Amino acid sequence: MKMKEKHFVQLKTAINSLKLTTSMEEVHNEYIAAGLSDMRFRWDLLHLSKLCPGYGHNDSDWPVYDYLNDTHIDTALRKITNTR
Repeated sequence: MKMKEKHFVQLKTAINSLKLTTSMEEVHNEYIAAGLSDMRFRWDLLHLSKLCPGYGHNDSDWPVYDYLNDTHIDTALRKITNTR
């Protein structure tokens, strides 16, 4: 995984801090039952977390686009959510 440890910790903390009405696994199962993809589930969690990927020159609190692309971010999301 190419994401820096400090940015991974920010992501993991943001995802794990979400106030979901059911467990993450149950929410994931609902996505699958609705015909939505694992990737959609992961990126919806990122969106809900309010952690916004950005660039350092824009004073982003999470400047991961300085060295990553969406594929790298998705790899980190997979690790956190244990999805394919």
